[in-house]
Amino acid sequence: MRIRKLDEALIRRIAAGEVVERPGSVIKELVENSLDANAKTIGVNIRGGGVDFLSVADDGEGMSPEEMHLAVERHTTSKISREEDLLSITTLGFRGEALAAICAVSRVRIVSRPRESDEAYELLLEGGKLVGEGPTARAPGTTVEVRDLFYNTPARRKFLRAPKTEARYALRLLRRIALAHPRIRFAVHSEGQNAFSLAPAQDPLERIAQLYGGAFAKQLIPVEMEEPGYRLRAFFGPPELSRPTRGEQFLFLSGRPVQLGTLGGAVEDVYRRYLPRGGHPVFFLYLDVDPFLVDVNVHPQKHEVRFRNEAAVRDLVRRAALAALGGRIVSLAQEKLPQDLPAPPTELPQRPAEEKTLFPSARLHQEGREWRVLGQVRASYILVETEEALEIVDQHVAHERVLFEKLHDNREVPSHLLLVPQPLEFPPDVAAALREVAPKLRRLGVLLEPFGERGFLLRGWPAPLVDWQAKKGFREPLEAAAERALRGGEVPLEELWREIACAGAIKAGEALDPAEQEALIAEWKNTKEPARCPHGRPIALRIPWEELARRFGRD
Repeated sequence: MRIRKLDEALIRRIAAGEVVERPGSVIKELVENSLDANAKTIGVNIRGGGVDFLSVADDGEGMSPEEMHLAVERHTTSKISREEDLLSITTLGFRGEALAAICAVSRVRIVSRPRESDEAYELLLEGGKLVGEGPTARAPGTTVEVRDLFYNTPARRKFLRAPKTEARYALRLLRRIALAHPRIRFAVHSEGQNAFSLAPAQDPLERIAQLYGGAFAKQLIPVEMEEPGYRLRAFFGPPELSRPTRGEQFLFLSGRPVQLGTLGGAVEDVYRRYLPRGGHPVFFLYLDVDPFLVDVNVHPQKHEVRFRNEAAVRDLVRRAALAALGGRIVSLAQEKLPQDLPAPPTELPQRPAEEKTLFPSARLHQEGREWRVLGQVRASYILVETEEALEIVDQHVAHERVLFEKLHDNREVPSHLLLVPQPLEFPPDVAAALREVAPKLRRLGVLLEPFGERGFLLRGWPAPLVDWQAKKGFREPLEAAAERALRGGEVPLEELWREIACAGAIKAGEALDPAEQEALIAEWKNTKEPARCPHGRPIALRIPWEELARRFGRD
């Protein structure tokens, strides 16, 4: 096999693969270019999931015809000019690869007009080659239209998801960018529909309210801290706002949405003892860092960064989370933070007697086998004595198994109509996913009616779960169902049963009175598969009496 130089067109396509993975990648790069061009308004349009067509238009500084020709070449940029500039990058883009990479794998039209010019100019490219150009009309700013993404690299195109899935991914990415830049006006359309329109916000909390709803934003706990080289403005959700996934955890580094890395773990560590098993905190971290203290030139798509003092940043975030759970708005320059928080209360609140109806039809004994509940341990486990063994039962997964089998056995689950419909509001991508899975949710007894762009009216809930879930606000299982749809497209009905059962089940840390313990164990022992929960986790640890005797030297 002889070594040879690759064709320039092939080099461009290979290089494009590092930057352009899917339509969302294209949108991200183009929107970042608009932000670097000091745009105040950005419009995005998506058709066919962004594979058939996508466009990004802005009112930024615009480019001259000469600059436009340079912009579509590789490694041409206005962001840096010398090697030292890599040590203090303050723009979102700087590699000079994005636009050239996009042009290499699609058909592109670029129209731009500088603010000081009376005329706009247009370039037409196919597979990176210029096929047309000339003057045209446009207000100051730039529009980039991308058609037939990966038309000349079919191997890459076949790995894309369904158009609806790609569109949802792009909307989720745009949500992150909109959160990172609250002062920018965004207008986003997908498949001919208005996905979301955001007016400029005064601060991050107002932008969070625009995307998640005012009720959600009011629950967040603001914390501000400042140290030499670092300024953190954070918004933490209280423990009761926890989610089943980490989808609502964000880090924005000087306007750049990036992966959390170890910083997410710092927050999780603080929250761990206050959350139910499987719950994750909600938080938004806005971190401004001296450019010399961070390296953003780590990943081709700039998803990851490297702090020069990771431990210092992690400690800053940890102390902010501690302050949030302490319920105070603090400034590090004014006040010393507590090193830790007091342990949670040993006595957990009991529900009123009239609410204790979790298992109204349970039998206290299973036919053919006697057992006795000994009590609850750490408000999470129930000890059960049988003839053969001591059983330590995880109350959450036992209840999850009970609820899952009720849903599974009924197939078409009866719905309990709510006396007053519950209004709910979700971020644009979550709302789009819920609209898609609403027919399947109806088969579960969830009657969800779209109400506006991002809102819904919840009119009914699965009858077996309504009493318990009404206390929890209904959001968690709906967000979990949407998360499944966002990650995997079509959601099997059984996956929805699992999510509804998990969200509806009692949690670790919830005290049960003796009657409730008895009822739960009776229901669990009558299930068809009592060994494991619907997600595969073991429900009970069995210690045979012979094993106990052996451990105590009685054999």
